[in-house]
Amino acid sequence: MTNAESPRYRLAVLAVVVLALFAALFARLWYLQVLTSDTFELQAESNRIRVVQVEAPRGRILDRNGTVLVDNRVSTVVTVDRVIFNALDDDEAADMLNRLADEMSRYGSPATVEQLVDRVNDVRYSQYAPVPVAEDVTEELKIYVEEHRDEFPSVAVERTAVRRYSYGTRGAHLIGYVGEINDTELEDRADKPKTYERGDHIGKTGVERIYEDDLRGTPGRTVYEVDAQGRPVRILEDLSRPPIPGDDVWLTVDITTQSIAEDLLKDALDAARNRPPSGDNLPNEAPGGSVVVTDPQDGSVLAMASYPTFDPSDFVNGISSARYAFLADEDGPRPLNNRAIQGQYAPGSTFKLISGYAALASGLREADTPYFDTGSHTLENCEGQCTFRNAGSKAYGTVDLQRSITVSSDAYFYSIGEDFWNARGRLGEEAFQESARLFGFDQETGVPLPSEQDGRIPTPEQRKAQYDANPGAFLERNWFTGDNVNMAIGQGDVAVTPLQLANAYATFANGGTRYAPNIATKITRAGSENTVKRTFEPRINGNIDLPAEWRDPLLQGLLGVTASGSGTAFGTFQGFPLNEFPVAGKTGTAQVNGKADTAVFAAFGPVPDPRYQVAVILEESGFGGTAAAPVARKLFDQFAGIAQPPELQPGGELVYPVEAEDEPTQEDLARVGSAD
Repeated sequence: MTNAESPRYRLAVLAVVVLALFAALFARLWYLQVLTSDTFELQAESNRIRVVQVEAPRGRILDRNGTVLVDNRVSTVVTVDRVIFNALDDDEAADMLNRLADEMSRYGSPATVEQLVDRVNDVRYSQYAPVPVAEDVTEELKIYVEEHRDEFPSVAVERTAVRRYSYGTRGAHLIGYVGEINDTELEDRADKPKTYERGDHIGKTGVERIYEDDLRGTPGRTVYEVDAQGRPVRILEDLSRPPIPGDDVWLTVDITTQSIAEDLLKDALDAARNRPPSGDNLPNEAPGGSVVVTDPQDGSVLAMASYPTFDPSDFVNGISSARYAFLADEDGPRPLNNRAIQGQYAPGSTFKLISGYAALASGLREADTPYFDTGSHTLENCEGQCTFRNAGSKAYGTVDLQRSITVSSDAYFYSIGEDFWNARGRLGEEAFQESARLFGFDQETGVPLPSEQDGRIPTPEQRKAQYDANPGAFLERNWFTGDNVNMAIGQGDVAVTPLQLANAYATFANGGTRYAPNIATKITRAGSENTVKRTFEPRINGNIDLPAEWRDPLLQGLLGVTASGSGTAFGTFQGFPLNEFPVAGKTGTAQVNGKADTAVFAAFGPVPDPRYQVAVILEESGFGGTAAAPVARKLFDQFAGIAQPPELQPGGELVYPVEAEDEPTQEDLARVGSAD
């Protein structure tokens, strides 16, 4: 027998192997117990506890005068603890849900078992936090559930803070709404100091979205001990860090002016729909519109009305899919669209201010250069459509720049459009467009609101690119003199937003400073109006050269619109104290293929130091002087103090003072007697 085959040798080898294994085991244990014990202790501790956020109340939103527009209210919410619920057997869980659905329906909060199951299984909610299955339930239901706790394992009724919109739909597009955070928003805000979790609420539109970082409070936290499966065992620290409410945002808007503008807008659209069409005009469908009021001296937005509107409280505690589908339907009335910044319209004759400025600034026309308006303008060296007519082919005789604005002579401005095209070799193809851009058209205004559109000032290069991309949508690839002619009266492919129009006129009104519109004045600490964290100063986007020899004739033309007997808004401003409160303005009526005309009006006052700029655009509503100008007139009645201001009630209703009726004269009494 060899040594390799002897039992003693084999035992020795086995002993060596065993010793090596034990040495390796002891080395590993020493590594785990000594060298890395601190690391694994931390991991074990982190597996043992869970930190759950407690969402903080959002900050308030106030108007410029300190009126609270949005704050928080207490909502009574039914919740289900999924840990306890999932521990129930199937029969117990089904029986409990049936009883809960029955009692909720009996006490005014109708629900089905299927709805409760869907909510309990909703993955949006943290598994450690109770899942809300019903909101704003009655006090009777709360008392019943609390008195019968044994019948509803895992169910609790809690009170929580939700958004309250004090004046209903007032300012809905400007204020916006909140909703549950989605995955994209959660990822985008992963590094924010104010952390988010699934189920938290976040601003979706308007001020709620733009000032989310300010309005959101600092979440509190509760620490749970969990078992190996991650199920809560007990609370280790209840609200170890209390939630801190968000800061308050003060707007530039005056809620009473906002409410008046909204009511006037709705009333004007209703009136347009009830007005029979004149001549061959199409019926006024009047589906929507916008009214914007700004301060020309600093760009502050005083009111921003858009119709149709929506109720932001629909989104509190979650909106139904059917309701949201209606609100967001692109083929419907689109009440979620803020037409003040998203609606894009042909400005019609309100664009003549820009055309007049462009002609003066380029040297193509002197302000006092006469033009004989025969009711139409015929292009030189033209083939095809060569004659462009005034509305109704009305002739105005000899006009200059000032009078052409007052009476709204299309022919005068047709000639300006032609002159620009004929001078393109000297001035460049886009000299006209560049003047429009100086006033802020063809670009965003810079208002701090989401989804603003930049409008459109068409150019020859743009036309070519559009045609090449979609030949079926355009008749021609080339730009012709007629395109310039149409642009000179705010037609063709010209498109502006109501806010752009207001901002352009405000720029002219203040002497040439183009401000970026502001919607907020300051941020203050929650509940402390005197603790200002930051303020918002006026922002200048550009300056326009407006020497007196250019500005004065343009301004006098605009003043004549309201004050001159031949002005297109003279009738509308009859009885208004123009001597004490001069108002300069311009009517516009924009033709839209296959639809009634768009009614437009822009005005500012009091001249020479205007504090109010108003722009009104009414879709498919007829003539600007008939439909849009009266809206502005009634607003200026308020601004000038000749109309008693209404009182804004909680909920948003305006109550106007009852005006005393004049005492009847003897002639009135006589007419009444004879009528009898």
